[in-house]
Amino acid sequence: MLKVLFSKTATDNLISQALYIFEQTQSIELSDKYLDDMKEYIVTTLSEFPKAGRPSEELAPNTRKLVYQGYSIIYRIAEKQIEILTLYRENMPKMGV
Repeated sequence: MLKVLFSKTATDNLISQALYIFEQTQSIELSDKYLDDMKEYIVTTLSEFPKAGRPSEELAPNTRKLVYQGYSIIYRIAEKQIEILTLYRENMPKMGV
């Protein structure tokens, strides 16, 4: 199994998503749970099935895109790890890589 690492950009995007979910729900618990579930899905899926996402070079070369409940997760497979480059909600502006 490959190790899954989140870049600083991806981590910042997760924080932004947490704030967005909190603004929509006014619930820290729901926001935290949703992000925990998303991170668990990303890590579990990609560590076991690195090519689960489709090839997606629109943001960066040699990247793949995995979708989770309306969120796009852009990642790159390296020799010993998977790097999550960025993630964004499909109906929000894309955040830089």
